[in-house]
Amino acid sequence: MTTAIGLDVGGTKILAGLVDRTGQVLHSEERPMRRDHYLEDLRGLALSMTVAARARGLTVAGVGAGITGLVDHNGGRLVRSMNLGLEDIPVAAALREACGAPGWVDNDVHAATLAELYFGIGQRVSDFVLFNAGTGIAAGMVFGGRLHRGASNVSGEICHSSVEQHGPQCQCGLPGCLEDSILRLRRSEDIPTVRLPHLAPPPAPAYGYVALGIIHLVNLLNPQAVVLAGGMFTRQPAAVEWVTEAVRATALPLAVAGLQAICLPAAGPAAGLVGAAALVWEGLVA
Repeated sequence: MTTAIGLDVGGTKILAGLVDRTGQVLHSEERPMRRDHYLEDLRGLALSMTVAARARGLTVAGVGAGITGLVDHNGGRLVRSMNLGLEDIPVAAALREACGAPGWVDNDVHAATLAELYFGIGQRVSDFVLFNAGTGIAAGMVFGGRLHRGASNVSGEICHSSVEQHGPQCQCGLPGCLEDSILRLRRSEDIPTVRLPHLAPPPAPAYGYVALGIIHLVNLLNPQAVVLAGGMFTRQPAAVEWVTEAVRATALPLAVAGLQAICLPAAGPAAGLVGAAALVWEGLVA
């Protein structure tokens, strides 16, 4: 039996696992994310997963890593992670060296979107958006049944949309970016509350900014479905309920009419891990 190694590399932890062609996680292991030991820990986990696969009589087809930050997908490199302060890291080469199998790298939200495309809502619709509200904010987009990466693999950086013109300057250079506003709310800073017509204020201020980002995407892209991913949604049912109501009540009526579903990831909290492994299955058929 053939398996893929997936590494879901976030801002605070790394989740590694063995995933089969149906998206089932066969084995997993979690470690804290150590910025100063980034490649060392990725190599170690890739090797650990290779040993675990052999112990189960499995053949490793390849290793995929979904990592937070700006990624050169074709070159297999982390270009820059503003949150972690890392630049120009040859991730794919390090993984190939560790496990002796082909390696692929993409940003973590593109990877999670692949999981939905292969094993989730992508089996029902051809156009959808995955909105990730976790340590950071970003989106993945699928058009015509294919992941849209953009000309230089930067598609989906909705986090760098200015939603508060009088806010402080984000690391990207814009004032009051969506992600920066949410991070400031997490630090209990006092910033304006998003007010949407005909809706009660959100139970938590961050929900309003997240809803605003999704409404922008629905109006711009007119998807058939929106997947609500990341810790805000998987751990906070109130966020799912309020944001769903806000999007359906506030986005353009014609866009809402085409919106067949607003749902959670099919793989739940393991979406990033399953998506990282899906980079292998995508790469083998490319």
